[in-house]
Amino acid sequence: MVTSAPHASDPLASVPLNVLDLASRPYGASNADAVHGSIRLAQEAERLGYTRFWVAEHHGMPAIASSAPAVLIAGIAAATERIRVGSGGVMLPNHAPLVVAEQFGTLRALYGDRIDLGIGRAPGTDGATAMALRRSAEGLGVEDFPQQLLDLFGFFYGGLADSNPLHTITAVPGLGDAPQIWLLGSSGYSAQVAAALGLPFAFAHHFAGENTEAALELYRSRFTPSDILDKPHSMIAVNVISDDDPEVVRAQSLPGQLSFLRMRQGAKPQPVSIEEALAHEFTPIEEEFIAARIARQAVGTPDEVEARLTSLLHSTGADELMIASGAATVDARIRSLQIVAERLGAPAAAEN
Repeated sequence: MVTSAPHASDPLASVPLNVLDLASRPYGASNADAVHGSIRLAQEAERLGYTRFWVAEHHGMPAIASSAPAVLIAGIAAATERIRVGSGGVMLPNHAPLVVAEQFGTLRALYGDRIDLGIGRAPGTDGATAMALRRSAEGLGVEDFPQQLLDLFGFFYGGLADSNPLHTITAVPGLGDAPQIWLLGSSGYSAQVAAALGLPFAFAHHFAGENTEAALELYRSRFTPSDILDKPHSMIAVNVISDDDPEVVRAQSLPGQLSFLRMRQGAKPQPVSIEEALAHEFTPIEEEFIAARIARQAVGTPDEVEARLTSLLHSTGADELMIASGAATVDARIRSLQIVAERLGAPAAAEN
């Protein structure tokens, strides 16, 4: 059961802090550097008092090494002691529900009640890669997602209907080994599915910031209590890049922005160096696009980041906050976590 402390007069005083990581590969680094960087970031997050550390699922992206969340979660959980570790998320259309149940049941058997399973609806990749992962176009449609979720719950909790052709199958590990399950989304559709199933809901504000308040309001208004959750419980993921020096913030932000622009043009770009990004002559249209993209994110000095996060928590009423740092280097991502912990009151940060 997911539980949350009631907000104090200042919402930052009680909101759990979490981390979303993509195992990004900095310019000049290897895939090994990227995954070990993710582990290092998780260890620092644990030291600072963060509650959760999630890794995302991406495929075929040269600058991102988080293509196998369950494997990476196992490595991170083995290298930490207390922080919850999970997926943000597993893209369910890419996988048979039985496989997901067995993988996360195994993680739960290994690491106990430290494992979260965040589930996404979209494949999160191109059509050819989605086909290669699933080996069929079957199950890739939005209309298939609710049944995939119900099959997954059946493998974890039992109770698949006799009419379901999977009802004779038992997930081992899996049955009786359910992790904490969240539904992820960036739209009203996912908000309504999470509400109908009585699941906690994590909204991708870091790339769909214009829809956040509306989606969370829809989730709360449609919520139906379940055996998993008795009242709505939400989290927002926010891009945070922070440093005392605004020029460092700019230098750490631009490689990610340039990569995103290239992806919008249909490329799968290699990691971009800070030097290349600083030397790039952004067009007025590109500058406008970048400004709009970060307008509701927390990119700036510590004071600016604190103000932005405070504003978002007030406007969204989110129960938890997830930091998705798009900084170009691991050291800069760690610095952003330190600043947020210092300003927002993660327990360990106050002791250091």
